[in-house]
Amino acid sequence: LHELAHGLVAYLNGDNTAKYYGRLTLNPIKHIDPLGMLLPIGLILMGSSFVIGWAKPVPVNYRNLKNGEFSVFQVSIAGVVVNFSLAFLGATIIKFFPELYITNSVVQVGIGYLIHINIILGIFNLLPIPPLDGSKILWSLGGESIKKLIENLDQYGFFIIIAMSYLGILGQIISPMSSFLIGFLNMYIR
Repeated sequence: LHELAHGLVAYLNGDNTAKYYGRLTLNPIKHIDPLGMLLPIGLILMGSSFVIGWAKPVPVNYRNLKNGEFSVFQVSIAGVVVNFSLAFLGATIIKFFPELYITNSVVQVGIGYLIHINIILGIFNLLPIPPLDGSKILWSLGGESIKKLIENLDQYGFFIIIAMSYLGILGQIISPMSSFLIGFLNMYIR
């Protein structure tokens, strides 16, 4: 849903690239990235404290967007909004249907994963490291020096993320933030 949101918002802002390539779909096979599925296995085998994987990014031609940097911002933040919305949806189900959550272990596990995974994905994607959404959000809001910095980092972003994951830095960043957001959702549920 994260990647679909990028494509849909891009489409609504004038770019039909994702539609042209058949990526405006809920079919998960269209969004599979083989490396994004294999890397988590490698990170686990290397003993990484934080494991990442990804779906195939939805293609967006930013030159087609009708509102320039504001459209880039909208497209970039769309996936993160979906992640946090899904986590909130899970918390809302617990809040309004507690008996379903308490009495069914399958529902407990499913909703627990829905909340935790989407919070972690939302936070991870907000990191300002290319190609993550946070870098594009920062690019769309930043001045020329920020834009240049992000553009220069673009070719190294993947390696920066892998190194941060292997060294445990991603976990140190994401864990306290996810704990805070899960605590916030727990207050909402009560």
